[in-house]
Amino acid sequence: MKTLNIIKKYSHFLLIFALIITIIIIIYIHICNKNKKFEYVYKENILDKNDFNFLLSELDKYNDQLERSDEKMDFVLRKNMELNAPIIANLIKKYENKIKKLVDNQRIYLANNHPMEYRKYFKGSYMSKHTDELIYKIPQYECVLTLSNTTDSTTNLGKKRIHAKPNSIIIVKAKGIEHEVTPVNQGERKFLKFIFTETNEFANNS
Repeated sequence: MKTLNIIKKYSHFLLIFALIITIIIIIYIHICNKNKKFEYVYKENILDKNDFNFLLSELDKYNDQLERSDEKMDFVLRKNMELNAPIIANLIKKYENKIKKLVDNQRIYLANNHPMEYRKYFKGSYMSKHTDELIYKIPQYECVLTLSNTTDSTTNLGKKRIHAKPNSIIIVKAKGIEHEVTPVNQGERKFLKFIFTETNEFANNS
């Protein structure tokens, strides 16, 4: 009985103590998450169904031009064309807040002085291991929105292997994680590449 009375007497102090400990734990977890280095994010169903279908129909207009846009270097083989299409840019801007949340950075926006790129991987295509170079003075976020994918290829980010689904996005930060696209033995993959940045000021190497 005496012990029970003591507990009742100090119960409000114990409650306050427990609340303080909980708050400290929450703050600690928040700080740890903030300090965690961003590597990449993969998110499926990034666009609403109607917006995704609209994007596909708009990009179909550029397919003939894409087929004539070969990009072949030591580290990459694919088709790649620069895209200046305000209607597509405006669609991507609709998802700006969603992308900010995915990378936990409220300062970024769709780059307005660097083109989007429409790309295609086909049999024999690949991209060797690399880290993305700085385009802007503050490391940019490189975004890949997959439109279709029937390949046996994967995007490897560190030890993570991703077979990107249609309407999914992969976001990688420049000077960050090493990644590659494994050689395509069969099928095709089309995607839209664009950049989110904190600044319009180009890096010195640009």
